[in-house]
Amino acid sequence: EIIVTLMIDKCSGVLGAVKGVVATYRMTNRPPPTQASPYVKTVLRPLKEFLDEVSLRIPDHIGSTWKIAVLTEITNRYNVAVEELITTVRRTEVALQNRRTRRVASEGVSDGDKVKLQLFLDFEAFCRDMKEVGVDPSSVAGIAKLKDLTKEGSPDNIGEQ
Repeated sequence: EIIVTLMIDKCSGVLGAVKGVVATYRMTNRPPPTQASPYVKTVLRPLKEFLDEVSLRIPDHIGSTWKIAVLTEITNRYNVAVEELITTVRRTEVALQNRRTRRVASEGVSDGDKVKLQLFLDFEAFCRDMKEVGVDPSSVAGIAKLKDLTKEGSPDNIGEQ
């Protein structure tokens, strides 16, 4: 339990960076993202480092339930951060849309769509990192919600690429 709590605290501290995704694209004229945000690689870094150090000393009977517990709580916290961000993006899009009634978006992809695409790419990278620590993302409670929250940013849904 102590290790699980420590890993959750160390890993989830980085999730504050989710809020910064909006600033990356809002009124910057940046192109749509093509890869995950840099913070994503650091979310599970403490867990990976811990596993690198102790993986050979963990008895088989312990299994991976503790890792799933860590990843479930981190995923739940990630869900909260993404949900708050998406709510903010949607509110902003509505406000901007009211102002743009006469203006046609010439760039094709809105800032909001870029943020959603970034969140989708970040989700995919987070799942890859889970696999790297030996956990199937589908076994983590909350991953389906995170997928649902970010699916709007899928290139298929945005019409990009």
